Amino acid sequence: MPSDAPGPADLPRFQLRRHRIWAALISAGLLGSILWRIQPGRLAEVLSHLRLLPLVGALGCVLSAGALMALRWGWMLQTQGIRDGFMAAWRGTLVGNALSAALLGALLGDVAKSAWYSRRQRHSYGRVLLACGIDRACGGVGLILYGGLSLTAAVVWGSGLSLGLPGDIPWKMITVTVLLLLAVAGLLLRSTRRRLEARLETGMAQWCETRKALGDRPWILVGAILVSVIANLLVGGTLACALAAAAPGPLPWMGLLWTFPVIGLAASMPFTLAGAGTRESAAIAIWAAFHINAPVAVTAALVTLTATLAGALPGGLLFWFHQDAGAGSRD
Repeated sequence: MPSDAPGPADLPRFQLRRHRIWAALISAGLLGSILWRIQPGRLAEVLSHLRLLPLVGALGCVLSAGALMALRWGWMLQTQGIRDGFMAAWRGTLVGNALSAALLGALLGDVAKSAWYSRRQRHSYGRVLLACGIDRACGGVGLILYGGLSLTAAVVWGSGLSLGLPGDIPWKMITVTVLLLLAVAGLLLRSTRRRLEARLETGMAQWCETRKALGDRPWILVGAILVSVIANLLVGGTLACALAAAAPGPLPWMGLLWTFPVIGLAASMPFTLAGAGTRESAAIAIWAAFHINAPVAVTAALVTLTATLAGALPGGLLFWFHQDAGAGSRD
């Protein structure tokens, strides 16, 4: 079993444990509030009629997106002169997905992933972290492009944007929840901010080298953004498959296209466990305009959560059983 002594490039482990507890409590509170409002019996009825084929499709989307993210991660590592092969990049991506789900969002997940990868593969932590930052930036650009494409498709081929949300949505509760999450974010990031700033300052020389590497091989950046768009499409496809499994009848799919990236963005809000609670809240609020009732929306969100956690499970096991591998890594 791994020891409790923090490694040279790791975040202090007691901080990670505290963050996981906060994430679990916040997600449990949000889910408990939602289940109390929609009544568990109605949710159980929808769960009993789930269709198998879309469920398999949701898991397939998660696994396929993970493979594409591994390909992108491997390219970003190459910009730092790291060529460990696809399987090593795939293992790092699995760990990164697990940490992003279990920790408080992508930032802390990326830091812990970089620490784990640099220790296991014996690379400079600063270079791995820089590759991780570029990888995250490419993913963000891909998400923006994916959202724009979805919005365009909804307007051109769908029935336009249906924004007439009903008035019984608990906007006050949603607003208070968002403000509380932001307050918790500020408190918990205070302990890690100085550490991250110090790392970024020492990485400026490496960033200059990375700019030159990307300038010499622009295909890496273009390919990474293209892969990011496809991966985000698959992430949205996970939610779409989950909705198809839960919905009792046909749905206006072209009109719904723009909702998948928006709900996915809500699920990526930090300080929840894999988006649990925020994904369900966003699905209820947005899909109500398409006459999708709350039990169906929550079921689709829970199926998406289950598929996401199933895809993250192998990475969590890798991280737990190989935390101390390669403790003599360079920094």
